[in-house]
Formats: sequence, structure tokens, C-alpha cells
Amino acid sequence: MDLPTAWNLDDKSTYLSVDSSGLRVNYEGLGESEKETGVVRANNPIPPYCKLFYFEVDIIDEGKNKIIGIGFCKKEVVLNRIPGN
Repeated sequence: MDLPTAWNLDDKSTYLSVDSSGLRVNYEGLGESEKETGVVRANNPIPPYCKLFYFEVDIIDEGKNKIIGIGFCKKEVVLNRIPGN
């Protein structure tokens, strides 16, 4: 069973950078519109048969507009929009 262990360096929106460890994500946009959304997926999906999955996220800087969303999405979700919109 391959569980998520890091962020996917290649499965992210253009406004994000992921460090080589896959554990740190930086937002590089200006945050002036919803079109500058940063979305990144994990290196592996959470298996559907996994009854409980725990993860932590540390917010180092909330940014000028203080808009941050953390959650889950399907593989088909567009990465340059806020998931759910």
C-alpha cells in the first residue's frame, strides 16, 4: 500500500514551488485574484480502503489576504482554481 508521504513535485499549479524533499511548498503568486490559486497534490492518493489517515500542515506565513484552503480533491480537479469552485 503506497500512502502519501510528500507533495508531488510535478502535480501542482504554476504558482507553487515544491522543494526537493517534497515536504515544503511555497506560494509564488501575487494572490490578487482567484486565478492565482495554488494547488498541490500528494505523491500518492489515500487508498479508499484506508479507514483513517492523519496529516499535518504548518502555515509559516498566511499571506497578505490570509486566504488558505486545505483539503482533498480528485485527480481530475483543475490545479489553477480553488477546489470546489
